[in-house]
Amino acid sequence: MYKSAACLILIAIGSVSPSRSLAIGEEPTPQPSAKERLNQVLNGEGGTTVYMDAAGNVHSTTDLPNGDRIVTVQPPQSPGLNLGPPLQLNNRILQFPPAPPVPAQPPPPEYPQRAR
Repeated sequence: MYKSAACLILIAIGSVSPSRSLAIGEEPTPQPSAKERLNQVLNGEGGTTVYMDAAGNVHSTTDLPNGDRIVTVQPPQSPGLNLGPPLQLNNRILQFPPAPPVPAQPPPPEYPQRAR
């Protein structure tokens, strides 16, 4: 039993220590942002730039490979119609119908009595 426990401990330590030593020696490489990555991919073919101005308008500029530029502006979304809280008539609280009655238990079966 002690041999199997010692073997399991050695396996656990061996599986943890190499990855830990590799992790300590390596510096994580910085990942480019989504916008930087998109510009890297579309660099030779043009690209798309999207930003929002202070007024809430969304500007989208697309540079096409032939040198043309397409600019679109979307106005901010209008707020939805807000009618306030739900209508409550006569300040009644929400009431559910009463629970159905529990069905009556059938009488126990009658067994014939033994003659004495």
